[in-house]
Amino acid sequence: MNLTSQKIRDLVWDLEGADSAKRRAAAEQLSMGDERAVLPLIKALKDENQGVQDAAMRSLIAIGGEATAYMVLPLLRDDVITRNMAVIILQELGKVVVPMLGPLLRDKDEDIRKFALDLMCDIGECQAPDMLMELLQRDPNPNVRVSAAKAIGALRLSEAVAALVDALRDTEWVSFAALEALAAIKDDRSVEAVAELLMSPGDVIRSEAISCLASIGTAKALAALKEHLEWEGISAMEKMLTVKSLLSAGVIPEVKGIRELLIDLFKGGDWDDKMLALMGLSAFKEERALFYIIDAAGSLDPSIPDYEGKLEEIRNSLANFDCAPALAGLLRDERLKFRGLAFLIELLGEMGCTEAVPLIRQHEDSNIHDIKSASARTLRRLLEAAGTKDGDVIQPNGEKIG
Repeated sequence: MNLTSQKIRDLVWDLEGADSAKRRAAAEQLSMGDERAVLPLIKALKDENQGVQDAAMRSLIAIGGEATAYMVLPLLRDDVITRNMAVIILQELGKVVVPMLGPLLRDKDEDIRKFALDLMCDIGECQAPDMLMELLQRDPNPNVRVSAAKAIGALRLSEAVAALVDALRDTEWVSFAALEALAAIKDDRSVEAVAELLMSPGDVIRSEAISCLASIGTAKALAALKEHLEWEGISAMEKMLTVKSLLSAGVIPEVKGIRELLIDLFKGGDWDDKMLALMGLSAFKEERALFYIIDAAGSLDPSIPDYEGKLEEIRNSLANFDCAPALAGLLRDERLKFRGLAFLIELLGEMGCTEAVPLIRQHEDSNIHDIKSASARTLRRLLEAAGTKDGDVIQPNGEKIG
């Protein structure tokens, strides 16, 4: 409900009182006020009590509107704490602020120009795209140029691609921001210029160029990444990053040493990396990775929802190995822990690998419940699929001895 004029006056009186609890309560209640409460709340942003400051900030956001935005904007020139609160308020007020930011882009104070750009970036709207490109190309302050690049990327201004390409020759920090923006815009026209940075002396720029090309994701961009992967001077770390970028784009590069690299990625990476590596290992049917894949599956608790999805991905990937002897051969591998062994036994049953029956029988009397249960279920499944019954002898090739 809206506050009466008298109520607003009473709350403003409390807001200026000696009791911090009353000041905070007044600031909170003024959230239901109107433009008359804005100036007192702005003054309360400098209150000695942090709780009052926070309540005033939230109430100004709740009141909102052009008047609030207009009166808060000057606080960008205030002390650091007040300025930071002003930025938060303006971000939350959103699009109503944007028309007021244009003049600030030409302000003599470089910090004000930067704040205006950052607000446009956060709010996601701009009424002066030409001015953003001008600031990117001509502003004397590199921090302003960085913010201009970030805003262009956030707003996906494809008309600024040429300006961003020019910015790739700027300082490293500006070049980095331009690469991030080009990655967001995903325009094929930038590929050649970005690819040139793959030979940059700066490690950070080369890494960001790799990520940028992967984000652009066109045939031309991915071809540049594959070519870079074959460069003799590429470091091991950069090679790994390039491979991961290509895999993220759905491309499995066939270059020298790729299988070993994928195994290393699966063994040493986090679960996102493991899933990327698994895609390549499955496509190559790389049997040397089977132990690590099964062992990783065994480390997952299927009762945890997030793990259930990962296990399903692993099952789907391993299906590509068909019933490879190396897969069944892992039943003899003493390194497999009980959950990994149970997973493998279940998997062999799902895949219909009847040739694994003799090896599975060796585990049906296991004293570990999960392994014993998995063996019983899998044997029943495989014997039924082969048209045999329990007690029949299965040859190594999966055929019944009649």
